[in-house]
Amino acid sequence: MKQSVSREWFAIRTKPQQEQVAKLHYEWQGYVVYLPMMRTIVRHARRTEEKLKPFFPGYLFLHLAPAERNWVAISSTRGALGPICFGDQYVPVPDWIIDDLQAKEDAGGAVPLVDLQKKGLTPGVAVAVQLDDTSAQGLFYSFSGEENVVVLLSFLNRQVKATLSLDRVQRQ
Repeated sequence: MKQSVSREWFAIRTKPQQEQVAKLHYEWQGYVVYLPMMRTIVRHARRTEEKLKPFFPGYLFLHLAPAERNWVAISSTRGALGPICFGDQYVPVPDWIIDDLQAKEDAGGAVPLVDLQKKGLTPGVAVAVQLDDTSAQGLFYSFSGEENVVVLLSFLNRQVKATLSLDRVQRQ
């Protein structure tokens, strides 16, 4: 996708589970919207199904020309909370990040995750977690993004969720 020099990508926070609503309303307003999606496996009542979910839950991206940067209108769009800013500065997302995500999308429009079955990671599987100088035992909980996993570690007789890099986790 060739991009104009004056247009920049901006990350927009959305209300919880309202990414699709915000996307639809931004498109109705004529904005260029990118909502990267990923396939996840949902288990419920002995059923498993594959669903598309946002790659970055709670966020989407708008490709804006300077004249389109009406932050009040963008913030008041249904389903949205507003652009990410630092102080009073709205910081653009580098084009290469969006280009890379779009280039990785499969034919179904989803950014493919690392194939979990290659590592045999499914919810509830015992895993060894490599920490700085030591290792710990835990249970695989879920996948978080493309390179991270959520693991339940036992700590002080409680299970604590920890998000770790996929390369630190091995199935036992």
